[in-house]
Amino acid sequence: MATRINIAFVRTLGTYTLSNIVATGIPFLLLPLLTRVLTPQDYGIVAMFGVVVSVFGAMAGLGSNGAVEVRYFNFDQKSMASYVSACLWILVVSALTLLLITWLSAGILQALTAIPTDWILMCVVVAALQFVTLLRLSIWQVEGKAGKYALMQVSQSGLNAALSVLLVLGLGLAWAGRLWGITLSAGLMGCVALSSLSRDQWLTREVQREHLHDALRFGAPLVLHLIGGLLISTMDRWILTNLLGVAQTGIYSVALQIGMVISLITGAANKAYAPWLFRHLTKQTDQEKIQLVRYTYAYFLGILGLAVLIGLAAPVMLSVLVGRSFQAASTIVPFVAIGYAFGGMYFMVTNYVFVAGATARLSLITVTAGAINLLCTYWLVQSHGISGAGYGFMVSQLFLFLGTWALAQSVHPMPWLKALYPGQVQIP
Repeated sequence: MATRINIAFVRTLGTYTLSNIVATGIPFLLLPLLTRVLTPQDYGIVAMFGVVVSVFGAMAGLGSNGAVEVRYFNFDQKSMASYVSACLWILVVSALTLLLITWLSAGILQALTAIPTDWILMCVVVAALQFVTLLRLSIWQVEGKAGKYALMQVSQSGLNAALSVLLVLGLGLAWAGRLWGITLSAGLMGCVALSSLSRDQWLTREVQREHLHDALRFGAPLVLHLIGGLLISTMDRWILTNLLGVAQTGIYSVALQIGMVISLITGAANKAYAPWLFRHLTKQTDQEKIQLVRYTYAYFLGILGLAVLIGLAAPVMLSVLVGRSFQAASTIVPFVAIGYAFGGMYFMVTNYVFVAGATARLSLITVTAGAINLLCTYWLVQSHGISGAGYGFMVSQLFLFLGTWALAQSVHPMPWLKALYPGQVQIP
């Protein structure tokens, strides 16, 4: 098993890490351009568009794409095609319902987000298209086809950036050009993903009812989990927009993008680690579990250390990367970076919950963390201004990690304490 970890796992991890760096690095490289062309208010509108897309993304498809990653190892090709097709039917029904609800409440949403009504409706479309792309990526991930995954991920990010630059600079569309870049790239990649699913025979007209029900049973409880996650990851920008104005949201979003460097590593690590864990966890000996836990502890320390370094370097980084009107973000980066580190630590323990199928209990923890984030951030923004959003984000991510860790130990015990004592197992 050690050989498989050292060769196959590291190779896959390297591919995901490189693709994450390129895919996230491309929009990151847009920071010097966009923060000098767009005002903080414009940047705030772009940030809120992303927030609304994320919220709708939690509802479009009802979380059924997550079931594909787990069920893949239980079905043959024909049954899996039925399962994937069932997820797409769930997407169609949920997206149309969401579009109707959004149209009826567009006025309220516009007041809450500072986004024009037409663009709020477009958020539903983008969320649905992203679901299709994520479905295609999920299958490649569990198949171990990291190269194809990386190609699509980088292509979408590159197309997004290229269209945005053309529309913002070439046509002078300001914030609207950035939103069109996001929308058009999502549309094109969604079509490519759907075509790829069909070509690889993952789609069928013969959808079995039990697959539809299973996808709903797995995904529906995750909707609360996803909504709770969104309360953690997006409520800060909702509160800033409504208490301090959308311009402050723009400045805060720059801090988030700097801190998000942590997610380059944590996201790549989880993409490589989760399929390996799902496949091998039940076959591990007690000594191998202790070894795995010790590697996990080393990972925790590594990403926390990286977060501290990013926080210390933030003033210098921002003086180079962004325009003068966004320099205030440097004071927020340390807390955001540590928050993202806690988020990466959460990924490493939540996989045990998915293995055990305890998604309903996970949803309860996530919603609770989201409520804590809402209350803390609201209070902290009122007392500390824009920095309060960073504090609230860090605290809620810590609660989510610790709560999920406790749940993981309850539903799938691992030797977390035993691994702290020397002499339990020899680590190569």
